[in-house]
Amino acid sequence: MDDRRRIADIVRTYLARERISRDEFAHRARLGRSTVDKLLVGLFSDRTLAVVEATTGLVLHDQAASPALPDAPPGTIAATEAEDAAPSIAVLPFTFMGEAAGQDWLADGITEDIITDLARLRWLFVIARNSTFTYKGRAVDVREVARDLGVRYVLEGSVRLAGGHIRVTGQLVDAGSGRHIWAERYDREMAGIFAVQDEITRNVVAAIEPHLYAEEGFRAAARPTENLSAWGLAVRAMGLITKVGRRHNEEARRLLDAAIVLEPGYARAHALLAWSAWWAALCYWWPDNDEGYRIAARQAAEAVALDPTEPWARMTHGICLSTVRQHEAGLVELRAALDLNPNFALGRTMYGWGLLRAARIDDAIAQTGLALRLSPTDSFAGIYTAIHGLALLGARRFEDALPHLRASVAGFAEYFGPYNTLISCCGHLGLIEEAQDCIVARNRMGPPIRVGVLRRNLAGFAHADVFIEGLVKAGVPE
Repeated sequence: MDDRRRIADIVRTYLARERISRDEFAHRARLGRSTVDKLLVGLFSDRTLAVVEATTGLVLHDQAASPALPDAPPGTIAATEAEDAAPSIAVLPFTFMGEAAGQDWLADGITEDIITDLARLRWLFVIARNSTFTYKGRAVDVREVARDLGVRYVLEGSVRLAGGHIRVTGQLVDAGSGRHIWAERYDREMAGIFAVQDEITRNVVAAIEPHLYAEEGFRAAARPTENLSAWGLAVRAMGLITKVGRRHNEEARRLLDAAIVLEPGYARAHALLAWSAWWAALCYWWPDNDEGYRIAARQAAEAVALDPTEPWARMTHGICLSTVRQHEAGLVELRAALDLNPNFALGRTMYGWGLLRAARIDDAIAQTGLALRLSPTDSFAGIYTAIHGLALLGARRFEDALPHLRASVAGFAEYFGPYNTLISCCGHLGLIEEAQDCIVARNRMGPPIRVGVLRRNLAGFAHADVFIEGLVKAGVPE
């Protein structure tokens, strides 16, 4: 393990042992959440390391001859552009410059749609929305952003409202040189917002790779609605979904229900509602969890029927099928989501999960590993690290799985699934004291962990035997 990864592993282990969430650690250390996220994947400055040492009492500088390197070494998550066959880009959150309070969702929605449009191109490597949104509201050096995320290009811009008009600016920067490749300003009526998004995306693609642009025959994502109000509700729901907590999930579902009332044929709203329902069921937030999964499956099927080209719909439909052990049918849908959007980090993790359940373990590891590369500074509440660690556990690569599983339990305090996997991994490695500490922490979150319950829950999944074996070794009661 290289120096940076060793240090990141030490910090992740500390958070797991102390049962401290990323947000709590950021508060204690007085570091930004994005700084902590980058620290946990091996990206940090000498100053950050000093702050962490002072906060935790850990000795980190001795772990590396020169920990504050300006660039990530080859093979880390933030690998350099030279290692990627395709050109790569990060789209920073557009800055909202209007005076109307609570309208920043408009800039977020424009950013989200541009990312989605760019991500559909197979030859372009696009960093996931959640990673770039860690820079929201911050003054940043685009060269630093590019170095952190391992990309060649950075797109940034702003949104301003005035009366019934909107002004959108965009500029594309070659991060290596800091040179502006393309910049434009658009003044439109609000009704023309979708056309502006398409035009920005087309110009960015043309500026990056003109010949590939021509060969690709670029076409922006289909707009399932021109209803600005329904679109705005879905945009706000997306922001809540990425926060993943119970309260956020409930509010997202409320907004999406309202969007569907306004526009019953809006596939994206149905798809996001399906995902929200599935996530709530995964976290045991429904009074009847089985009913939660059924609601998710119905909404996902409806979304696919409305628009088969909607990646969120195909992903959620696929993971719902996988959950009820329809493995091959689920993989078809999950693969379709990636065919539509090859840079869909969450979709790639879900595909990896489906592959693991269907006994295609090496493929699962490859897919979940790529998801981590697509979203290097945000783990979607630990789900990327949790599923990558689970896939490694399924391959009996327990030492490799351990740091990912330790990181996953620090990522999301409202879901005890990652604790179950970490307990199993510790059991296999003979880390019984850590396993027992995790059992105590996990049992404070919900009904006590029992081997029999998990044996039933995992029946029909390829990784069930190795998972249960680890729990038994860790001393989990039947």
